[in-house]
Amino acid sequence: MTRLPGAEPGQPATAAPVLRDSVVGGDNIQITTARDVTIISRGVPRLPRLIAAGVALVLCGVAAGLWPTLVDAAEDLAGAPVLAGTVTSRLDVTDSVATHDQLPPADHAMLMRGPRLKQLTEMLSRNHAARVRKMNVVVVLQGRRSEPIRIIDVRPRILRSGPVPTGTCLTVPSQGDGAEYEVKVDLDRQTPEGGGSRFLPKSIDLADGERVTIDFTATAELRWYEWDIEVVYVYKADEQPASAFFREADGQPFRVTGEAKGYATVYGDPTLLGGGYRVWKRNQPCRGW
Repeated sequence: MTRLPGAEPGQPATAAPVLRDSVVGGDNIQITTARDVTIISRGVPRLPRLIAAGVALVLCGVAAGLWPTLVDAAEDLAGAPVLAGTVTSRLDVTDSVATHDQLPPADHAMLMRGPRLKQLTEMLSRNHAARVRKMNVVVVLQGRRSEPIRIIDVRPRILRSGPVPTGTCLTVPSQGDGAEYEVKVDLDRQTPEGGGSRFLPKSIDLADGERVTIDFTATAELRWYEWDIEVVYVYKADEQPASAFFREADGQPFRVTGEAKGYATVYGDPTLLGGGYRVWKRNQPCRGW
């Protein structure tokens, strides 16, 4: 009786394992039994793998470095503002305001009742009241691009002008705070003081998210003006200067006027009279009563 190789005496003979080759996932697999699997790698060189990993790392680094620029480009294409700004026009102590016409009866009645500051402010805006002789505007600018934005100048833009109003004059409460940069403008001259070429004392560089506060004071003696604020800036080194314009929070332009020799109606300052506003005199100057 012939015994197969590998069989022990007294044990049934078993068939010799069959060797089959199979290729799976780029490796040569030799299968002898269901429990015996041997994988023989083809030996892919390590150098190409290292090169591929290095290239991937370099591409990731380049992508990370370019990401802010790509975001800026997307914002530019979408037309998003390069500069954001908030504007507050504040009333200083002893400020007066004037309107072209006498106040309507409803507003006159409100003044007599002693309005709150919010009511008074809304009424003055509704009647297009202008600050007499001087007004102060605080502008807070913020950069909206990763590439710095250089503020070259902050200046007024005259929208309309005309004779000083002679309708109504009254004195309003005051509020305000300080600022970092000051711009002072005489709208009757419309040129910077000292013969310079710009109103802003120096250029201001704004990085992404940085803010700067500008205290803007406009004066007028000869005429009445409607105006807004023009901010001249350069966004990229190879581009021409651009402009952004800012107005009151409700979208209206700022208004300032010279003082008339006489007003049809003059209301007395409630802080001196006590209670609400009262008609103090007619066809007289606003001050000196």
